[in-house]
Amino acid sequence: MEHDPLVSIIIPVYEVEQFLDDCVTSITSQTYANLEILLVDDGSPDHCPAMCDAWAATDARVRVIHKPNGGLSDARNAGIAQATGDYIYFADSDDTVAPTLVEDCLAAMRKYDADLVMFQFDTISENGKPLLSNYRHNDFTEVQVLTPVEALKKQVKAEIDGYFWAFLAPASTYQNNDFSFPVGRKIEDLSRICNVIGAATRVVRIPKVLYHYRMREGSITSSWDPKLTRDWTRAADDREDYILEHFPELKGFMTLQQLNFFANLDYETIRQSMIAGLKIDPEDADAIRRHIDRLTKTASESDEPIPDTLRELLSLVKVGITKLADNAADALGSSATDALAASSDDAPAWLLPARNPEAAGTGAGADAAGKAKSNDELTLAERFRDMREDWRQLRIQHIEHAEERKERREERKAERLAARNGVTFEERQ
Repeated sequence: MEHDPLVSIIIPVYEVEQFLDDCVTSITSQTYANLEILLVDDGSPDHCPAMCDAWAATDARVRVIHKPNGGLSDARNAGIAQATGDYIYFADSDDTVAPTLVEDCLAAMRKYDADLVMFQFDTISENGKPLLSNYRHNDFTEVQVLTPVEALKKQVKAEIDGYFWAFLAPASTYQNNDFSFPVGRKIEDLSRICNVIGAATRVVRIPKVLYHYRMREGSITSSWDPKLTRDWTRAADDREDYILEHFPELKGFMTLQQLNFFANLDYETIRQSMIAGLKIDPEDADAIRRHIDRLTKTASESDEPIPDTLRELLSLVKVGITKLADNAADALGSSATDALAASSDDAPAWLLPARNPEAAGTGAGADAAGKAKSNDELTLAERFRDMREDWRQLRIQHIEHAEERKERREERKAERLAARNGVTFEERQ
């Protein structure tokens, strides 16, 4: 590694005038000075373009790229095209970084002979106050030195997040490998994180909090819409395609881990849907169910069979997705709600859409209206709490039922064996 390599920091800018100065200040205040700071004005309609120009006038390391609005991916791609540094780092314009971020990353590269450095992060509020968070990405206390395959496995298992501001990588990773972020789509980090890990020779993770992620209204993840569900699925497919092409030995691992994701983490997607008021499109729900079925078939044919408990949970996920998708059809008329209520007498309140109780009539529709009325009184936080608890209880019940079935199979096997040896059992009541 050169003594003082140039590090290009790419910051897409769009409608963040309230936070931009804090972000750029944290970058220009780095203890490592040899920086190229690219502020990519993505056609921002507020005062951000002028603010970017003002920074360029006061710090020679700052360059501004003004371009028509094209989204985060397009802005990042524009920054990559004009970056001249030996390393590239991405920061979001509403967040801030620790003053030693670049220095610590370069030092870790030298010490551990690595070319990809990952670090921890925390969360802050809109006014910069620390927030409690519990990201699995931060769940390590010692330095980890990993091969690319080991790091890929951790990423697929959600032990490494896909945020591009959570690591520093060589510029060649982006400029010499036909790399680009998918324009016109969100969830772009997940779709390309494995490309970066796969291009590394050695990955080091350092247990230092070097980035402050701001949780605010108006961010991509908080302004959830139905398109995000589709983009999330496409991003997962991009990740799978890359790994299977470049690391075919991970095919069995990938299949099983993706099924585990659907079974164990899908409630997070549903939580996002509920909190943001998303109604899952039936076509998207069908695509998710088909994806689960395809992975299940592939796993059944591999050397890593699916555990019985996982099969039970996957079935539960598909049922839950179906019910949520059916709820989206409520706008077509009351028959959808009546059908849901008739087939789900014990459905929890958070699962049923709200309806006008005066127009409900009698029978199953009236029962649904009663549930919906109580549902109207729930806050979003209460819906999430009840939904997650219901989901947890259902998972527990399915696991318990699977264990009971296993015990019964073992008992029957023991009875058959005993019968062959001349021992009989009293008939069960």
